[in-house]
Amino acid sequence: MAGIYDQTQAPRAFVDSAAVYIYVVDYHTDEILMVNEYYARNLGVARDRMEGAKCWEFVMGPGEGRCPFCPRSFEIDEEDRLDLNPHSSEAYNPTLGIYGRVTARVIDWVDGRLAHIITLTDESNERLLREELLQLAYYDRQMGIPNQTKLEKDLSERSEGNYCIIAFDYISLRHINDAYGRAPTDILLKKVVEWIRRFDLAGFEVYRVEGDQFCILLDNADIMSASGLADRISERFQEPWDVGTLDDEAFITTHVSLCVIDGRTGFENPAQILSIIERTLHISKESGTVAVYDREMDRILKKNIELEISLKNSVTNGMKGFDVFFQPIVDPKKGVWQGVEALARWNSPEFGRIPPLVFIKMAEQTGLINTIGQWVLDKAIGVCADLKLHEQDGFFLDVNLSPLQMSDESLVSKVLMALQKHGFPGCNLALEITESEEVDDGGYSQTIIERLRTLDIKIALDDFGTGYSNFNNLKFMPVGILKTEKQFIDDIVVDEYQQFLSYVLVELAHAADMKLIAEGVETSEQMRELMKNGADYFQGYLFAKPLSAKDLADSRHKFFEPDPIFDLTRRSIEKGKDTPLQAFASTGDTPASDVQT
Repeated sequence: MAGIYDQTQAPRAFVDSAAVYIYVVDYHTDEILMVNEYYARNLGVARDRMEGAKCWEFVMGPGEGRCPFCPRSFEIDEEDRLDLNPHSSEAYNPTLGIYGRVTARVIDWVDGRLAHIITLTDESNERLLREELLQLAYYDRQMGIPNQTKLEKDLSERSEGNYCIIAFDYISLRHINDAYGRAPTDILLKKVVEWIRRFDLAGFEVYRVEGDQFCILLDNADIMSASGLADRISERFQEPWDVGTLDDEAFITTHVSLCVIDGRTGFENPAQILSIIERTLHISKESGTVAVYDREMDRILKKNIELEISLKNSVTNGMKGFDVFFQPIVDPKKGVWQGVEALARWNSPEFGRIPPLVFIKMAEQTGLINTIGQWVLDKAIGVCADLKLHEQDGFFLDVNLSPLQMSDESLVSKVLMALQKHGFPGCNLALEITESEEVDDGGYSQTIIERLRTLDIKIALDDFGTGYSNFNNLKFMPVGILKTEKQFIDDIVVDEYQQFLSYVLVELAHAADMKLIAEGVETSEQMRELMKNGADYFQGYLFAKPLSAKDLADSRHKFFEPDPIFDLTRRSIEKGKDTPLQAFASTGDTPASDVQT
């Protein structure tokens, strides 16, 4: 025994000099042959008590059995030979209460026995720091739930696609913040997550993707069950949420756009899934329903993506396939064309003619609308300037602006540059905006409108009566022209209420010192009713469909030669009935007091 003890003096002295945990174990019996002083001291057990005992008693604890990182699991290779290479793994040592890196290797001991030498390096602090960094990287700091980065990681580990995603985005949460401050909305977000986590579901997690957008990842779920859960969430948001304290009751009602993504559809990477979520939530917000992204929607969306690529290529390649057409605006008093509205047209090289409602909306979503809008403005001004249409008394060119263009701080300078480039007077330009939240909010858009008006540019408000504005605000809006939607005159010939409403719209415009353009005039009967009501301008297929620049040049005489149909219609009206207001009141459908009001 003394001889063996003497043989271990050299290795013992070596391992005792190391500030790591080292022990040697008999390969066959699991008996500790040697342990270093650092291990024994930190464990608080005498070295001679450890040596000769089973190794797992001082690693896992008495009666716990072999360690999960026992070297025997990797010592034998495929050809039943000992694997003499060192093996490392991370492990937890319960008796020491530390996390560390364990390195094990098969060796020949000093007395010829086969043994393992195990080294444990304490990495508890490093692990704690790593966990803190992972917490910061993978979890939302405010709510403590997984974030977008964690969602991307978890999705990348699900290659089979046997999952579904429910995504929801709060609508108008900003307005609640403005009204009540951040505290109630912070409580609301947490309450919603707590409510969802009470569902009796296996294998799901809630993620905060960004701001007001959240995702639920459902493992081993089919589209039917996921859609059912999405419907439950949608129904719950129809009711108010209690965000008060015990002493202060407060209820908030807010809605969400909701979508369900079928993981079996097949996606290339997590980034693509997140992009799909954004698009599908947008569809949900517009439709007001729970949107489901499956193989059919995937086909449609891929078609839209191809169309987007075509649009981007057309814009970046010198506006290839784009053109500007012009629809006349008629003055019934003079009987001539008084102006034109510029209309963008796009003929995609890959897909052919695309409706304006489609590509304009797509341009707004892809950030191309400012480029397209500026090109249309420049092209339209150039055509009208070349035809010298501005030399006609009262002529105006009407060019549409997207609400997104109204938030462009350089819009005024761009408009001024186009006017100067073509020598076109600002007083002959009307910029048409659509009723929207951006305009009604009274923010930077109102400032831009005022600056444009200082250049003598007219401002026209499109689709009046169908958007955000109300009649009381009409006199305060800095616009000079109102345009009514086609729906106001579709049945004006047979519908007395539409006749009355048309009359009221004209009177309101004139009371606010504005002109009114009636859009969508398609029949002479409609024109007659509108002339009775005193509409200032007409626009529609009755007079002309949108014209190319060449066709506009060929029709230039209509800006100077009165059409006799207007004079004939006017004389017919003078021989006819009462005003629309009197005719409506005489039916008895409306009390006299209401009519006077």
